[in-house]
Amino acid sequence: MTTASVPRVLTIAGSDVSGGAGLEADLKMFDEYGAFGAAVVTCIVTFDPEADFVHVVSFLETEEIVRQLESTMRIHEFSALKSGMLGSVDSALELARRLRVQRELAEPLPYVFDPVLVCKGSGTMVDLTDLFVENLVPLATVITPNLEEAATLTGMEPLTSVEDMIKAARRLHAMGAENVVVKGGARLAGEDAVDVLLEGDSERISVLTSRKTHNKLVNGAGCSFASSIAAGLATGLTVAEAVRTAKEKVAHAIAASLPNAIGVDSLFHPAARVRPHPDVAVSVEVR
Repeated sequence: MTTASVPRVLTIAGSDVSGGAGLEADLKMFDEYGAFGAAVVTCIVTFDPEADFVHVVSFLETEEIVRQLESTMRIHEFSALKSGMLGSVDSALELARRLRVQRELAEPLPYVFDPVLVCKGSGTMVDLTDLFVENLVPLATVITPNLEEAATLTGMEPLTSVEDMIKAARRLHAMGAENVVVKGGARLAGEDAVDVLLEGDSERISVLTSRKTHNKLVNGAGCSFASSIAAGLATGLTVAEAVRTAKEKVAHAIAASLPNAIGVDSLFHPAARVRPHPDVAVSVEVR
């Protein structure tokens, strides 16, 4: 691979000082694909050790986010971009506007939209649901909600089964998302971690399954799944290939997760390469 052919991937997300989630996780996953990563910081997540390590989220002003976005888009020609926690209505609207402009001026970049509505462990819901549905869902090459986010975006009751996940994926596709991944992960009951992919062109449903290697909550699994998909698309994988590869890499990273003082393990991103787990395997059932 020549220097000119190295894919470049942009993440627009929050900074998580724990190192396991947010843009720190995204950049680590980009590295695992041999892609060059850049980041636009939307907020900074810290933890209060005097209050049981509760999350403290400090959002940047929209003007600061825009300056970052303008700068990095002038510096690099990206092969894909991914967004995570956006924080404010103004920031989300600005991202949507710029994505629409980019699509009018050039070949649309693959856009992986991880619709973060809540910080794991904080219980703080960011009220961007209507804005996401109206402005960002229709722009998504791939949208990657977890069970709670999928239920909120679609107005469904809590998702508790694969059939619920499939129904939510179809609703999100009908809202305009090109491809949909509903992440079950550790939150779905049972021995397996299950995710559902709806591919837009054919509306084919694939159920991806891997055995859970433990039942601990792991910080950054969802972020890393989405950024892995973005890196996969940037390196030339199809949507189905990118999702399956991402699930495998994240499953290894969950299996090798690292304990910390927060009480929610940190994802170990290079595990598939340096510490693969013998029990990790991904099966795909097409429905």
